[in-house]
Amino acid sequence: MSTGFFRNLVVASAMLATTLTATLSYTAANAVYAQNMPSQAQIEQLRSLPRAQQEQLARQFGVDIQMLDQMERRDSTRSPQQQQQEEDVVFPRGTEFDQYGDPIIPTDLERQFRTDADELKAFGYDVFAGQPRTFAPTTHAPVPSNYLVGIGDQITVQLFGQEDRTFQLEVDREGKIHIPRLGEITVAGITYSAMQELIQHRTRERLIGYQASISMGQLRSIQIFIVGEAYQPGAYTVSSLSTLSQALYVAGGVSDIASLRTIRLMRGGEVESEFDVYDLLMRGDSSADRLLRSGDVIFIPPRGDMIAVQGEVNRPALYELKGNETLADAIAFAGGAKPEAYMGAVQVRRVRDGRRVMTTRDLNLSSELNAQVQGGDEITIGKVADSLDDSVLLVGAVTRPGNYQWREGMRINDVIKSARHDLLEQADLSYGLVVREHGPRRQIKVLQFDVALAVEGDEAENLGLQERDQVLVFSRYQTRVEEQQNLSRLTLTQQEREREYRRELLDNYRMAFLEDIVREAELDPQAREREQRLRESQSVPIRELFGNSDPDANNVDEQDLADYSRQRMLEPVMQRLQRQRTQRGQTPFVYVAGEVNHPGIYPLVENATASRLLAAAGGLQESAYLQRAEITRLNVSRDNAETEYLTVNLLDVMLGNDDVELQGRDRLNVLSIPEWQTTYEVTLRGEVRFPGTYAIRRGESLRALIERAGGFTSHAFIEGAVFTREELRRQERQRMNMLAEELQREIAGNAITGTGSTQPYGQMRTLLADLMAVEPVGRLIVDLPRVLDGTSGAGDIELKHGDTLHIPSRMDSVSIIGEVQMAMSYRYDRELSVREYINMSGGTKQKADTRRIYVVRANGSIEPHRQRTGWFSSTGSADVRPGDTIVVPLNTGYTDNLQLWSQITNIIYNSAVALAAINSI
Repeated sequence: MSTGFFRNLVVASAMLATTLTATLSYTAANAVYAQNMPSQAQIEQLRSLPRAQQEQLARQFGVDIQMLDQMERRDSTRSPQQQQQEEDVVFPRGTEFDQYGDPIIPTDLERQFRTDADELKAFGYDVFAGQPRTFAPTTHAPVPSNYLVGIGDQITVQLFGQEDRTFQLEVDREGKIHIPRLGEITVAGITYSAMQELIQHRTRERLIGYQASISMGQLRSIQIFIVGEAYQPGAYTVSSLSTLSQALYVAGGVSDIASLRTIRLMRGGEVESEFDVYDLLMRGDSSADRLLRSGDVIFIPPRGDMIAVQGEVNRPALYELKGNETLADAIAFAGGAKPEAYMGAVQVRRVRDGRRVMTTRDLNLSSELNAQVQGGDEITIGKVADSLDDSVLLVGAVTRPGNYQWREGMRINDVIKSARHDLLEQADLSYGLVVREHGPRRQIKVLQFDVALAVEGDEAENLGLQERDQVLVFSRYQTRVEEQQNLSRLTLTQQEREREYRRELLDNYRMAFLEDIVREAELDPQAREREQRLRESQSVPIRELFGNSDPDANNVDEQDLADYSRQRMLEPVMQRLQRQRTQRGQTPFVYVAGEVNHPGIYPLVENATASRLLAAAGGLQESAYLQRAEITRLNVSRDNAETEYLTVNLLDVMLGNDDVELQGRDRLNVLSIPEWQTTYEVTLRGEVRFPGTYAIRRGESLRALIERAGGFTSHAFIEGAVFTREELRRQERQRMNMLAEELQREIAGNAITGTGSTQPYGQMRTLLADLMAVEPVGRLIVDLPRVLDGTSGAGDIELKHGDTLHIPSRMDSVSIIGEVQMAMSYRYDRELSVREYINMSGGTKQKADTRRIYVVRANGSIEPHRQRTGWFSSTGSADVRPGDTIVVPLNTGYTDNLQLWSQITNIIYNSAVALAAINSI
């Protein structure tokens, strides 16, 4: 038992130096983290704040609030003795303590956390920048074997044999200890291990059958002096186990101008050791960190020359020079360069002959690495360019967009190997582009290929790729609506799941071109105007080059465009091409209009022809006239410009029998087949013998369509037919919007001037909201019985696409709406008049306009309630018929005399009547 205890004690003593070294190395490696880590007193102050303020401070200053919660739970499970043992003894410089020795927490808690992250700090100073509350001698640390026993040390001697005895002995002033039955032994000045061997040897000689176990008890304190550039120089009493580095904590570290590389330990007037803190912090070398003796002097000189290392290094900071350090040493000080550091052009700023100069060093060369640095140097290591070399970019309607490794001889089908697996469903298999940079000005040229043929390995279409090429694959659709309608089998969730990453890659691809424009503006003064124009509009009006006045050609809002539409993906390419000119001095754009799927402006590709332009435009529509198309060409000479017209046979172009080479600014116009019309559809609903949607020819009449549908059923109420037209619906919506704007201006004007405003402003706004909520019907008033009979004056109706005829069932009711007490419907009675129907609904309200009561007939026509029958005769009453609706309007004079209210109420009531008639079918 005693032998094992003795052996463990010796091993622990031998490992003391290694333990201290590892502790300080760990501290240095985590200096940045410890700088942001709050002390125990700050944590307690945080815990006293409300939870919301705790989280706010934690986010602001980079403190993990969850870690603090774990520490609080851990502390709650500890005993008071454990908490006392782990209490802080080191605090930031300048900390004040109260009479009990506890730190005084400042009221401005944020000051304790605030740091300047952009400031370049001197390396190593934060490691010792603490102020101890106490520096009591260490009582539980293991004693190293080379510890020199001195006067005042306590030694514990345990004797094991016939009788076990323990003695607590103190080294007297003569350096001796007195052990009963062993006598006096001089131990001062010898090492701990030598003292153990001496006492054990004396025990074996004089006490037969006894063994001795020797350990150190309370160690003596020694007095040392810390002078020079210490934070608090002076005489200090420390433990005899203290080392040079530990003594720096006693003085609160070093001052801001202290040297960390030449700290000298003076003993007896001689330099016992020169301590370089960099060796300890960077390499873990503690060989110069000696144990202190009483009377030792630690001298901290002012620091020497400093250099700054910043940029792409692991530990940017200010570093002190010592000796003839090189650039390699400076980078090693900074923890080495990061993987993304560009070592081929390292900037070194230096003060020479009273002025600041800069040199560029290629640190890939050993000769440059061995170049010496001098005080005041600023070493900056930049970052490698973000652009990828030895790669090609695949972007657009593909399954796996991104960068691919480029290899010599690489072709398109090396990155797009399968049309089924590598392309999205919406990909256009007839049109793809390769964008390639060339020349010192980084101009681009565009190559076009057929995607499907390239994947199959066609020699002409499977283009060879060069380094940094960009391969663009487009969608067949121009807008999101078209795409969603044609990709209905894909759920919205699946589309959105893929869209986020793809959209980010697409935006990066587009911004890369725009950044080139900005970069050129910095080098070319003439390009600044173009760059400013781009920043303001983000879209140079390329259409102006062709004088295009077609408002529908590629005129879609950015937010409505499909992700991989031609307009979205070609925009950055067109921006760069606009700054270039062809060999003939022409802008490298071509234009296609007419009967193609995607008319618009396209880049002039290499070997551009009419067939390639048609493929770029998504192919021909079925209405295209194949016998003749026209190319408008502008031939520019030195003196003038002449316009030339070329005729193209599109059938020969499609069959490959003929083709026309294109040049910049050419305009291809694809004509429509004469008398071509798309399919027109008209819908018949209700009491028709064969209701449904009918395809009609242009110019077909309503009477002829009803005959095709077999006429009406026996229950049809043709007098109440409702005929609606999409064109009229759009016109009604425009008129309603104009009326709403005019009403809003009039309401606002009356509110400002205080005229004609007796009703609350909120009521008027409610009426305006009601108007905007009305759904336009687009009803065309038709006297269908007269149309079918061919009565003179009732001509037939020429049908248009989207027309709808609603035939209701026979009606025997009359409705009353508007300003009546109870809007209701009643069974038709030929004996009752308009006034009597109104009375049956409880009469009119106070706001009713009784002089403007009118009747809406079943066919939509309107007749006033009172009609003049002669020049001098009295007014008569309109008769009531089945299906009629009696409308009692609002008295506009009662409501502020707004001139528009009469029109508004009529629109609301008439639209309600028409919708009711349609919904009743």
